[in-house]
Amino acid sequence: SSSEPTSFSVKLVRKNIAQNKSIYYFPNTINPRITLTNSLYTVEANIGTPSTKKTFIFDTGSELTWTQCTPCVNCFKQDSPLFDPKKSTSYKKLAPNHPYARYFNRSNNGDSSFHLLYKTGESSSGIVSTESFSFPSDKRGSREIVKGLVFGCANNQKGKFAGSITGVMGMNRSPLSLVGQVGAKLSQKFSYCLPPITSSVKTTLLRFGNNVKTGRGLRETSFINNIDYNYRVNLLDISISGRRLNLPNGTFTRGCMIDVGSTGGYLETRAYNEVVRVLTRHFERFKLQRVDVQGGLLCYRIVRAFRNYPNMVFHFQGGDFEIGKENLFHFSSVRFCLAMQKHDEKTALGSFQQQNVRFVYDIGNQKVLFGKEECLWDRG
Repeated sequence: SSSEPTSFSVKLVRKNIAQNKSIYYFPNTINPRITLTNSLYTVEANIGTPSTKKTFIFDTGSELTWTQCTPCVNCFKQDSPLFDPKKSTSYKKLAPNHPYARYFNRSNNGDSSFHLLYKTGESSSGIVSTESFSFPSDKRGSREIVKGLVFGCANNQKGKFAGSITGVMGMNRSPLSLVGQVGAKLSQKFSYCLPPITSSVKTTLLRFGNNVKTGRGLRETSFINNIDYNYRVNLLDISISGRRLNLPNGTFTRGCMIDVGSTGGYLETRAYNEVVRVLTRHFERFKLQRVDVQGGLLCYRIVRAFRNYPNMVFHFQGGDFEIGKENLFHFSSVRFCLAMQKHDEKTALGSFQQQNVRFVYDIGNQKVLFGKEECLWDRG
């Protein structure tokens, strides 16, 4: 991206969910690709019978997977045709006796409905349905089909997305997410390693089940389970260039989210203010010129000979997450900016902070593993 980091997050408005065992079976041979698309990461899947290719935003911070469908009241422009359920022999609206039907409200005509609200102002709503999804297999040239996945057939959207994007693939811990529905055969485990955004390599593997890489030296931390279905972990404190900030207890009451769907990171207000204070003092020592930009980001004019960029460490319970300058600052031709924004209550590692880091989401054991890795080579 040539501009400062943007963000993508989602809240699903529906009935409360209780934990539910997966009722689907996902083969361990599945090998989808994650692709960097206009600063967001996407995954392609074919849906329907006969199948049509769709491009989904890969989002570990949302639940229900959805794609735009006809007939559509309001749809954002996309490069490919909208999904037409009438042309698919495997499409069905969610039946009233389906195990997942109790999670959704029913409209006046009896259809299960969903409504998504996005922090950036976008929204999506439509009919909850089931359909066949297929993904690339590790067997060259073949695909694996997963039948009867619950998804949203979206017919009323507000806002804009990139041209190739047709919807969102939800990957959090909810029973409604893709991994929640099909996790039983995967040992509820998936993994990825995002290449640097400045690299010419724009794709990487999304690994599942037995195909997940768990090399030596990975650190781990447990999920927080009493807030929501997002991947939240306990954040104890932050360091900048080896100096602990000693933030007060209670600063991170909602933990820290690990969210690929958000490009840049977020810091809770008290933490953000202290981080900015320390970074400002650091750059003032070297007489760098601060630059005012829209959104109030902390930005400075680039000095070509300058090399004293600080790093940051998130001290998670169980292991430290190191953030080097490449993952901490967003560089353009004339300035660099802190790739984190202030938020009233949210702290999160976005995809920008996850470059060249292996993440393993071990949902069955309620933990995430992470460690530095050269992600350019994880392409199968």
